[in-house]
Amino acid sequence: MRYLQPIILLATLSVICCTSPIRVHDNPLNYVDPFICTEGDNGMLYPGPAMPFGLVHLSPETEGDSHVGYYYEDDSIEGFSHTRIAGAGSKGKGGGLLIKPGIGLFTNQIEKFREPLVKSTEEARPGYYRVKLESGVNVELTTSDHVGFHRYTFPKDQRKNRYVAVDLSHSYVGMLDAKINIKSENVITGYFKSLHNSGGGYHTLYFAIVSDQPFETFTSWDGADCGKVNERQGKQIGVWLEYPENGKNQVCLKVGLSTVDEELAYEEAQNEIKGWDFDQAQKLCAGRWEKMLRKVEVIGGSEELKTIFYTHLYHSYLVPHLSSASNGDYRPLNQPNIVLNTKETAPDFTYYSAWSLWDDFRKYSLVSLLEPSYTRNIARSLVDYYAHKNKEGRDAKYSPTPHIRMEFNSTVVMDAWNKGIRDFDASIAYEGMKEYALNAEGERISDQLEHFYHAYVAMLMAKELGKEEDAEMFRIKALGYRNVWCATQKDREGTMRGFFTPAGKEVEDVEDFEKHVYEGHLWHYRWFVLHDVEGLTSLREGKEQLAQDLEYFFENDLFMMVNEPDIHAPFLFNYLGKPWLTQKWARIFTTKEVTQRYHNHGLYETPVVSRIFRADTKGYIETMDDDAGAMASWFVMSAMGLFPSDPAMPYYLIGSPIFPEYRIQLEKGNVFTVKANNVSEDNFYIQSATLNGVEFDQCWISYDTIMSGGVLEFEMGNVPNKKWGKSGDIPSGMKETF
Repeated sequence: MRYLQPIILLATLSVICCTSPIRVHDNPLNYVDPFICTEGDNGMLYPGPAMPFGLVHLSPETEGDSHVGYYYEDDSIEGFSHTRIAGAGSKGKGGGLLIKPGIGLFTNQIEKFREPLVKSTEEARPGYYRVKLESGVNVELTTSDHVGFHRYTFPKDQRKNRYVAVDLSHSYVGMLDAKINIKSENVITGYFKSLHNSGGGYHTLYFAIVSDQPFETFTSWDGADCGKVNERQGKQIGVWLEYPENGKNQVCLKVGLSTVDEELAYEEAQNEIKGWDFDQAQKLCAGRWEKMLRKVEVIGGSEELKTIFYTHLYHSYLVPHLSSASNGDYRPLNQPNIVLNTKETAPDFTYYSAWSLWDDFRKYSLVSLLEPSYTRNIARSLVDYYAHKNKEGRDAKYSPTPHIRMEFNSTVVMDAWNKGIRDFDASIAYEGMKEYALNAEGERISDQLEHFYHAYVAMLMAKELGKEEDAEMFRIKALGYRNVWCATQKDREGTMRGFFTPAGKEVEDVEDFEKHVYEGHLWHYRWFVLHDVEGLTSLREGKEQLAQDLEYFFENDLFMMVNEPDIHAPFLFNYLGKPWLTQKWARIFTTKEVTQRYHNHGLYETPVVSRIFRADTKGYIETMDDDAGAMASWFVMSAMGLFPSDPAMPYYLIGSPIFPEYRIQLEKGNVFTVKANNVSEDNFYIQSATLNGVEFDQCWISYDTIMSGGVLEFEMGNVPNKKWGKSGDIPSGMKETF
């Protein structure tokens, strides 16, 4: 199902506009600040290095009660761990394999590992983290896909008691089992099996620690039992490595991780990073990031907004995690006892896990635009999940890596399919979608609304495969939202507006938090009909009335930007014949100070008045988690003026771009340029537009049009042009399918 722009494009103009190489004036790496969203409960991100979608996420541990182990304001460090999920909205997503260098006498009491840091020395950039500890040890970190690379420089005048401690009890939620094996004076192997708290599942990762110089002696422990024992297994194990007084003052470690076994972890440590050139490894990691970030060149605009943009583009590429080894071996989701190889699927297949799809499913519409090759393997990985088997629905009991949740997995697959990324078995994909869509809906109205959307996605694929009876069944199910609409439901002020309610019956208070829905109240889920906004308007007696409700929603600070259920709402005005209001509200929540009344679980004690997105260590407002790139990608897409209200469909709603110009480097050498002439803090309304020199009067644009390259040019002003954007009906999967 592909949608072409209903505008005749001149081929000559297309050739001229689409093939010019991008000239990058500023290295985007210089605009990425990994400390943004690391202070307190604001973002729950971390400053340490990782490859784009890599397996290893190596970062300092300052606070074990944090979701990702790090708070910027902390003044001491427990060590450096290798696993976490970016912006996790709850504890328990990693923290495994903690390593701590230092100067001191042996202890197996983990709390005594903690050491003050010299805050002024802390620095981070893509592919690199550094800090000096109070003892004088300088710590530097970088990564490849499967390897964490540590470089410790000990003070030259401190020759005695130089140690590296390895703790295998460390986990954000709980360690189930671990093993350590001292193979030689340079090599340690083992595994750790740890909980992830969504659904009570677990992950197992194998490791190999390789040192560039031999340690002189070691002491391992299992709880209180300490001694020179080469092998240990249990929940409270670790090892203390002492380095010789006459050794080098610099120690390097390569820590290989594998989802399969210790041997592969060792091979990764030996082969993925050749030799011991830390600086070269860091350059390779930074180079990968630079290549990806250069896909979007921002021209003009403030330095602050560029910093926010590129930092959040960087954050958008941290999840999911590469879970297949360099040789292609992997253990599939929910199948811990089998090993497959990616080459059995396709020569270029790589397997991903660490899903947080309830949060970030919209993000993949950004990834499919900028990184189709990654989308191909992300979709293949989810189809592999269907094949091996999709019985769990929301959660995975076993995941090869830390894991959060699986809802909206079919949406990500459909996003790829409708954008022509079809290198997977559609029949397996459909059976997975079907099984998922037929799962029990749950009692909460939020669960039911989500499942109506899942049924819609299954309907799209059924139609694609010619399964007409199934498609009709799912169409009827997708329209089930009509059965839970209560037209007589009043808001708190007593105005009859209609809401989705349990069984479509009136409730006492539509703002009763988490009584009827998950993480929100009925206002936040009132707009969750992603697949059939036109049908929603009919429940409210037309577009004008629904638009008035939506304006009321924003003007009375009911919108909740800190969480995902309603983050598409600013863009709904495009469906309602008022795209200037999308431009207004999308811009407000992207760059301006707003009032937020709600956090995930209720009211703030005092409403928060702030910009949502900032270029400081807080980055977001209090309690707003990044949620695996969900919020970061929202900013990136809104800043570009392109947003996927229905991520299963290949088009983007047009909002209000914040930069005078940006260029997207696409596949096949094409370039898509967006110009916003006269854009400013006040000039955020679109006055007129052209696409490749031809008048453009619609508030959406297809994926195919963007991928073909060209120039989309807006004239911006400080008053709305209420006539612009009315041509060309926004595609609807419900309408186009039948």
